[in-house]
Amino acid sequence: MDRKELHRRLEILREKLQKGEFKISSHLAHGFESSLKKIRIADDGLVVPETVDGRIRSTLHAVTYFSDRQDVKQRISLSEIQQAYFKGIDQIFGESYELMVDANSDPVTFASWYISEEERVAKTIDNLEDFLNHNVQFWKNISEPTWIHLEDATTSKAVFAGEIFPAGDTRVTNSTGIYFDTTILPDPFLRLSPLKLIWDKKKLIREILKAGLYVMSYKELALVELPRPIVAILPDRHLLEEPYKEFIDHYAYRDTLSHANKTFGDNFQNIDEFKDFIYQFSDANSIASAVRDPTGLLFDTDWDEDLPRQIERYMNNSIGSNLIENVGEAIFIHFYSRFSQANDAYQRSKELRGTPIIKAETSWYWFNRMLQYNSRWHDKSQNEKLHVAKALETNLSNKVSWIANVPADALVEIRKVGALDEIRDILGKGISDLIEIEPNDFFQTSETVINNLQFAFQEHEKRIKDLKTKKWKFAGKDIGSFLGVGGIEVATAITGLPLYGALAVAAGMSGYVPTFKDLKEKLDSIRSEQTEYKNSGIGILLKHKE
Repeated sequence: MDRKELHRRLEILREKLQKGEFKISSHLAHGFESSLKKIRIADDGLVVPETVDGRIRSTLHAVTYFSDRQDVKQRISLSEIQQAYFKGIDQIFGESYELMVDANSDPVTFASWYISEEERVAKTIDNLEDFLNHNVQFWKNISEPTWIHLEDATTSKAVFAGEIFPAGDTRVTNSTGIYFDTTILPDPFLRLSPLKLIWDKKKLIREILKAGLYVMSYKELALVELPRPIVAILPDRHLLEEPYKEFIDHYAYRDTLSHANKTFGDNFQNIDEFKDFIYQFSDANSIASAVRDPTGLLFDTDWDEDLPRQIERYMNNSIGSNLIENVGEAIFIHFYSRFSQANDAYQRSKELRGTPIIKAETSWYWFNRMLQYNSRWHDKSQNEKLHVAKALETNLSNKVSWIANVPADALVEIRKVGALDEIRDILGKGISDLIEIEPNDFFQTSETVINNLQFAFQEHEKRIKDLKTKKWKFAGKDIGSFLGVGGIEVATAITGLPLYGALAVAAGMSGYVPTFKDLKEKLDSIRSEQTEYKNSGIGILLKHKE
């Protein structure tokens, strides 16, 4: 370690000790004091590295890690970050958003209309590309504080996953805003930025404008001043930090191999073997005939054509289809991209100590497959007792009443008047039971787990009736109008994925709290030790009708 950095960390430790912010257990105090007395300062005013022993060095790592995090949070607040983000978004998309609202239109229709005039396209493209570049630079400068704020927040968090950004007629917060304190949404422009090299101008403008209009619909919720933010926009690490990308790639390739073996009934030993096999096919019919498990080639849950037609449809519609050389390459990219998305959703929610919320049923399928494949890396002696990646459907997914349609103005008023906690107290059990599932619960039979959850939701529905009798109104709407029917599924598993966010566990294994880059080098050791701590993967699929 650089002497200046070592000296800085030592000064932080001394300051914490003087302020009483760092205490040593009585049985360790003598040894710790002895180590401190050995430390010497050179004539240049910096510490002599050789006088700092292992006991002090490991302590310095931990103390500095948390001190630096606190320092980052004090320099800039999450609210300031969100305000700066939406200021930039408003400058680019604010006028279009107002036009869309005045026309009673929607992002998809408005964006398609916008690109219908060539003159508008020509005037827009350069500004849009500048915006994408500035957005990348914005997050490079501020991503770490944003992540630290949201990682350290002790509130309940819903982490949106499965799509570039939540689309559709209703905001995802309509469903999550009562049950979770904060809904964390990904910045869509980081995800779309690389596609400027692939898409034509019209498609790029349409997709960026559509995303911008959807983001603008969350501006009010993100910027309202409350102790617990309703919405926060967070950048992907996948596109900003190479070690994280390598980490996700590792698991995406491993899951792709597992899925390839299941789908084609083969025993490929590595990715190259699978590529050699899949790249030999020249058309959709030949690949379809080689498939042993047709469910493994799921492209979209809404597609109902035969398998060859679905493969052709995917090739024609997929991102960068003009760059794909053959149908086999398209299938490989399909597998890899889906498992990359699923692993990122899992890992992101773990780091944030949140719950991945998925609205797209196709993404839900691949998330469940990811959990299933990773469960195989768990301690094999437990496998006979393990029920993993189980979508708890049955009656739970189509006969549940729950608060699923809370408009933004009502959600803000509920928070401002302090009614949220009272509503949660009345509701009692429900989604919180899903979030708090322990891995040991899955050592029971899956039927028992389902029955327990169904009972919890039956109680939840009884409490909803109590809530309706209150006749409360928020933003002029009766609380009973916020109810939806049918559609909560949960997937959970004990998996082999290491947890970047498990700082205490990592510290216990290595002797100090590691940095993000340190953890990349310790994946194998984390994986081998993970049976000693809770490691459940929870995902919730939300779907409802009025």
